[in-house]
Amino acid sequence: MMMAKRGVHSAIASNCDRSSGFPKSSVYLGAVSDSLMQSISAESRMDPSSTDSPVSFPDRLFPIDETLPDDVFIAGYPKSGNTLLQHIIAHLVYGLNENVGRTLVQLLVPDVHANTHYFRHRDRCFLKTHEPPKAQHRNVIYVMRDGREAMLSYYHMLKNMGQDISHESVFSGKLQIQGGQWHEHVAAWESNPFGANILWIRYEELKSDKLTQLKRICEFLDLKRSDQQIQEVVRLTSLDHMKAVEQRSDWRRANEGVFTKPACFVRQGKTDSFRKEVDPQILSRFEARSEDVLQRYYPDAA
Repeated sequence: MMMAKRGVHSAIASNCDRSSGFPKSSVYLGAVSDSLMQSISAESRMDPSSTDSPVSFPDRLFPIDETLPDDVFIAGYPKSGNTLLQHIIAHLVYGLNENVGRTLVQLLVPDVHANTHYFRHRDRCFLKTHEPPKAQHRNVIYVMRDGREAMLSYYHMLKNMGQDISHESVFSGKLQIQGGQWHEHVAAWESNPFGANILWIRYEELKSDKLTQLKRICEFLDLKRSDQQIQEVVRLTSLDHMKAVEQRSDWRRANEGVFTKPACFVRQGKTDSFRKEVDPQILSRFEARSEDVLQRYYPDAA
């Protein structure tokens, strides 16, 4: 596939519906021309010598399923820390400052489930997915979270969407969830059927030692970042800061009409709340179904 010519804001001007601020060919990209320079300011941008090239925009959009071999996918089962990792990558790679909103992060690290098209900013782009392995997934950062906590977080998301849902229906495996069954999703990526280059990140380790995990990500991506720069990303992707970002108008607008409480997508970020909230009998059935994967990564379930 030929790479489109680079331009600065031509893609925004030519592909946006000016009346709504959204690109005509996308369902979520949003208008970013006004916020771009505020969020990638000279003061907060990382050392240009340490990045591949400055951020720029191509002359056209690409279909979301047309990617290049060097692209990197942020993969994981739903509610496993995917959005957190999406923000981490946006900050690590592009050097965003604390003024950034959700729209710009979605532009720089688009969600394949929320967009029909995406902008190619550089030769290597980053995308977020809940999909099982595909041949196009050549480079992957897979974030894994204890399935019991991921399912509980998914339950709370559905409740916030106004659905009449129970722990039993979510943990039973009968509910149709994007990504399928938790243990099957993890096992599929473990098998790595297409021989992808994969970095595994545990959500629990992102919580307990984010600095070390961010350094692992930098090494995997061959990003040269100072300790000070990485520490700044740690701060800008903390739970408190993520909650503050969610309060901003662009994220709230995106959630309005979807969630009963628009600013509650970023919840608590806990790692063991399922022990207090979910009936042990319901948990035991999930643990039995997911036993092999749980024993490999979370042996306390045995």
